[in-house]
Amino acid sequence: MPSRTERQILLDAYILSMMTKDVLFPPEDLVESADSLQTHLATIALIEETRYLNERPSVPKNGNINLAWEYASDSAHHKRFLNMLRVSPKVFNTLLDLIQDHPVFQSTNNHPQVPVEQQLAVTLFRMGRYGNGASVEDIARIAGCSEGSVDNYTRRCFTAILSLQDKFVRMLTPEEKEAEKCYMDNLVGFQGLWREGWVMYDGTIVVLFRKPGQQGDAYYTRKANYGLNLQVGNTASNLRIVDFSHGLTGSAHDASAFLHTAASVHSEWFFEGEEFAWADSAYPVNLRTIPVHKKPASLDPKNALFDKFVAFLRVRSEHCMGALKGRFQCLRGLRVTINSNEDHYQACKWITVAIILHNLVIDVEGKEAAEYFINAHTEAEEREDTGRAPAAQNNGNGNNNEKRQRLVDELWAHKMV
Repeated sequence: MPSRTERQILLDAYILSMMTKDVLFPPEDLVESADSLQTHLATIALIEETRYLNERPSVPKNGNINLAWEYASDSAHHKRFLNMLRVSPKVFNTLLDLIQDHPVFQSTNNHPQVPVEQQLAVTLFRMGRYGNGASVEDIARIAGCSEGSVDNYTRRCFTAILSLQDKFVRMLTPEEKEAEKCYMDNLVGFQGLWREGWVMYDGTIVVLFRKPGQQGDAYYTRKANYGLNLQVGNTASNLRIVDFSHGLTGSAHDASAFLHTAASVHSEWFFEGEEFAWADSAYPVNLRTIPVHKKPASLDPKNALFDKFVAFLRVRSEHCMGALKGRFQCLRGLRVTINSNEDHYQACKWITVAIILHNLVIDVEGKEAAEYFINAHTEAEEREDTGRAPAAQNNGNGNNNEKRQRLVDELWAHKMV
């Protein structure tokens, strides 16, 4: 039986009272009966039309998020601004210029919105928190607004920022790709097939703050938490994210989730010539994906040397995860309740927005700025979120291994000189 609202209970009680009164004290004539009926109908209409049945006391709103503007006005306090809103004043102003004319910030009624910069500040502050500090109530208290306003500000800013995805999450230009290949040359100390590995992939878990109400077991991970699988392809030199995939639940294997990336779905567009991506042993080996070896192949001295070098290169994948989750700590405990497909879609929006802003920071201020929050999410914390993925079943078998063997031989020949 559906629950009854307070309004329905009040209406039923009034109608019962009206009927009881008419039975116990019937009107003396037709005129009195008509007057009584009009009074009752007017009362019922008033109950139905009254929006709030109880008094709405005013909630004090004296937040301190406006301190951000004080911090921005003095370069000595820019780090405080950065730690508060997770981006520098320069990046904040750039982002504000990009989104402030978006239609979502145009009011469609007689109630004007608060300034876009205030809505953006609240949204960025919220994205930088997780756990109890990321609750809507706490954010509203600090922002000096209502809980509903926090959600409205976030929704509008997300809509505007998502419109920038094609601008900031894109394929590298030929010049940028060549720069990445030169970066790889410098790391390994020679030019060869190794330079074609200009991108690297890794998976992580975006932990949810609670078990989803819809198919919650599907979100359960090997680390005994609940989350979403995120695949990230980034460059080594500046941690730019050039490809990503999310939407699969935490129970999905990295190898399965990788199948939804551009590098897998559109590999002939994403890669040219001999180009490929580096990966760990959770991924299958093929012409476009080169992972490290698993046992017993990893015990071979030549393979062990190869795996050591690949691990040295792929530490930049860990740095990218640290930079992303360290800056936008909402990804360490996403406070989105998933009870429907729409809720799942909304949770994915948080991840996409964080990736867009990560690349925006790189474009505006360079790789040093991107790495500022690396230590805010350590390797140990990443292992706590994600754990160690089981190795792919076809790692190192058949013709798929030929290209990796060429890389092994090339490195061995260089080191033996």
